[in-house]
Order: sequence, then C-alpha cells, then structure tokens
Amino acid sequence: MNKLWKFVLIFATLTIIVACNLPSATPTPTSQPNVATIVANSLQAATDAAGTSAAQITSTPTITPTAMASPTPQALAVNYANIQLAIPSNLASGTTNVTTTDIEPPYINPSAGQMPQHAKIILNGYPVQGASWQPQIIVFNAGQYARYTDLTQHIISGLRSMRYQHGQPLPKGLPSGQFNADVQSINFVNGNGIRYLTQFDQSPLPVNNHELFYYFHGITNDGNYYVQVVLPIQAPFLASDNNPNSPLPQNGIPFHGDQSYFSAIEQQLNTTPPNQFSPTLTSLDALVQSITVTP
Repeated sequence: MNKLWKFVLIFATLTIIVACNLPSATPTPTSQPNVATIVANSLQAATDAAGTSAAQITSTPTITPTAMASPTPQALAVNYANIQLAIPSNLASGTTNVTTTDIEPPYINPSAGQMPQHAKIILNGYPVQGASWQPQIIVFNAGQYARYTDLTQHIISGLRSMRYQHGQPLPKGLPSGQFNADVQSINFVNGNGIRYLTQFDQSPLPVNNHELFYYFHGITNDGNYYVQVVLPIQAPFLASDNNPNSPLPQNGIPFHGDQSYFSAIEQQLNTTPPNQFSPTLTSLDALVQSITVTP
C-alpha cells in the first residue's frame, strides 16, 4: 500500500513540473509573420529591388558614337584661281587644279583647236571611277568662250537671257543629248544656271552607267564668267556599259534605237528619287550651289 501512495506522489509531482513549463495559451495571430518570415521577405524584397534597378539601368539608352546623330560630313574647301567651292566629303578626297587650254565637253576634237585659257578643278577619289567623262568644274571668261564657236556663243547667249521654269524642256542653245532628264534651274553663290542628266553618243546607243553624266551650265550675275560642271552619275536600272547585250538590272529598259526608248529612259530618270542615284543628286547640287567666282 505504501508503495502505491509513493508512486501516486511521484506522478503528481511530475505533472506539476510539466504544467509549469508549458507555453502561454494565448495564440499568436496567424496573420502576423514570424521573424524568419520577415527576414526572408526582406531579403526577397531587397533582391527584387536590386533586380528592378539593374533592369532600369540596362534599358536606359546610353549615348554611344553609333547612337548619336551623325554630324554633317565636313566639306572639302577648294580655293583656286578665282574659284571657291565646298565639295561634299563623299564626292572627293582632294582635287587637281590646273589652268589649261584643253578641249572640254561637249567637244571631243573640234576643228576650232585649243579652247581659251580656263581654270579646271578635277575631283580626285570620286565615287564613280572609269567613266567616259572626268568629274570636273571648269570656269571660262564668258566673252572668250562665246567667241570660240557658234555653239559656245549660243550657250552664253542662252544663259544670259534664260528665264527657265520647272517642267519646261531644256532651253535651246544648250548641248542636248538623245534625252535630257531631271532638268532643273539651280543657283550658285553669285550666279545661276541649269543642270540635267544626259549622254552624248555619235549614234544611238543604250543609256548606261559608264556614260551618263550630270551636266551644269551657269553664268555669274555680272555675266562675265561661264561655269561648267561635269560629274559622272549612275542610276540603279541602267546597264554598266553601252553594249546592247549587257545584262540589265531589275526595272531596266531593253534597248531599241528609236526615240521611244530615250523618252522612256528620260521618264524613268525623272521619277527616280534623288538619293537612289550614285552619287546622289542632292550632293551634286550642293557642290554646284557652293561655287563662287570672283572678278
């Protein structure tokens, strides 16, 4: 019996000890995160914030040389004799400047012999190489040029009296090919004139990128100087040479030697955007517009 009471006493004592060590019965609200949860969430928030910040920095455009607006190419300034001009940098790496009595376009070998002395600026490093004409700017005394032949007299007379309006045909007196496309009046610093695209052949031949050229005739405001600009130019739909069997690019017009062929070429040149030529018509016009001829 004593043994039974002794066991009951020990059991009661142990029960009291365990009860004293139990946690409070007040429950922790389930909506309140514990410390581990707060730390985990803070770390995740910091990670997310860092990730967002990095993404924003990466997506912000950085100004690099390729992203910046390209500056206007610097022109090549030329000052020779009484001529000043600025050649767009895509047209020449330099020039050869001479005073000469050479025979100039549209002549090849006229019976009148050497031409009056004149200044000539030849473009080196021009983008069209091996063409039938050199890229050049030529300036004559207008009176001397007019006395050379009947043709030169008509050129000077025509320029002095010219009142050209856009859409009109090439004025009479100016050298004319089988076609004359993109005819435009154009002013330079102290004068005015007219430019057009043409090709000169002794007999009808295919219009091609070896012989097509930009041709400008102008006269100074005082009427004393004649300016001629000859610049080879290429169109995307023309063959590379005047061989009728040469392959034609896309949209090329097959050669047939009657006037309808040249009229079709002229129309296609007229509707070709200026920046699709090589060099662009815009850059060739800019060269002409920069010319100054001083007395």
